[in-house]
Amino acid sequence: MNTETLPKKISLKAEYSRKYPDPLNQRVDEDTAFNIEHHIILCKAKDIPQGISKEPNPREQRIDYGIYKDIQESLEDSEDLTFHLKNKGITILANKVDYSSDKKNIGIHLGEKGGIADGAHTYEIVLNAQRKQSCPEDQYVKFEIITGVPSEMIVDITGGLNTAVQVQQASLANLEGAFEWVKEEIKNMSYAEQVSYKQNEKKAVDIREILSFLTLFNVKHFNGTSHPKIAYTSKASCLDLYEKDPESFKMLRPLLKDILTLHDYIHIESRKRYNQERKGAAGKMKGVYDHRTRGKYKFVFTDQDAQDKLHAGTLYPIFGALRFLIKISDDGSSYSWKVSNFREVLHFFDSVAANLVETTYKTSLTYGRKPNAVGKDDNHWDNLYKTVALHYLTTVTN
Repeated sequence: MNTETLPKKISLKAEYSRKYPDPLNQRVDEDTAFNIEHHIILCKAKDIPQGISKEPNPREQRIDYGIYKDIQESLEDSEDLTFHLKNKGITILANKVDYSSDKKNIGIHLGEKGGIADGAHTYEIVLNAQRKQSCPEDQYVKFEIITGVPSEMIVDITGGLNTAVQVQQASLANLEGAFEWVKEEIKNMSYAEQVSYKQNEKKAVDIREILSFLTLFNVKHFNGTSHPKIAYTSKASCLDLYEKDPESFKMLRPLLKDILTLHDYIHIESRKRYNQERKGAAGKMKGVYDHRTRGKYKFVFTDQDAQDKLHAGTLYPIFGALRFLIKISDDGSSYSWKVSNFREVLHFFDSVAANLVETTYKTSLTYGRKPNAVGKDDNHWDNLYKTVALHYLTTVTN
């Protein structure tokens, strides 16, 4: 459905409702003032309206997975009316919420970007049950409506809310053998046992992160005019892309270990190269680097640690710009570096790093040093890619 046709205000019939302010509202400083509220509402499943926007949700809904079939059966079980206790419900981001005098009718004003941030699969399951007329009379669904969320926080919030299902989806893919080639390729590396492929594994790196790194270099889907911003904004979308076209990712197998090394190298060396070339202090660039006064960040792919690292929103556009160095083999079966070897890739990055950091810093200033906004800026992704391309054409090909 075209989101332009969806209502910007929706109404819910509430059997129970309450609201409370977010603890962040108590935080007062010169940069930030919050006015976030949480509204908890219990609705009968049969009364949930159609047409609620899913604008903030990071992925399409597929309710044919086994896990969602189980949820459907739970919802439709008239002998067990505990669905609202077993299912975490639906989370909506909105501008404001109105209550009738008896608090039984709730008006939710979505605004331009409002809608379901988490629980879109639950929503589709409920609508499916309504179509089949299989919703028990007293089966309830819990809603949480959050108002007053700053726009720059939305990506992080929706990503965090959707993590559980992403991990389950990745776990299912792992059971199907989808990541065996990754395991085989890195089996002799020191970090091999630190990569998690299953739900609830407490390891340093999640397979979804690795897929997001590979998405940055997947030149079959992302070239000089389309940029892999989804690698930053939605790991779920990277997983979906992998499931749709795994071969385009497997073409990167010869470069997988290089890409993982490059990830750590950019974090550590970008700051050093900027400081050397610009005589500056990149580590103090608020909004570009995160600095620890106590302890250090651990970089598992190179077994190094450092007190500074790039924010995810500033790392991904820099990392992704280096896909210009990727070329497709003549038979179209694999990718390789345009330069002679990986050592030359690192040398190339050393020579362009200061320009990439400087551009990133300037972009961050336009957004009040908010790295999340930097990571979502299409022009920034484009500028960094063109910076790498121009540097390659003027220093490598000449």
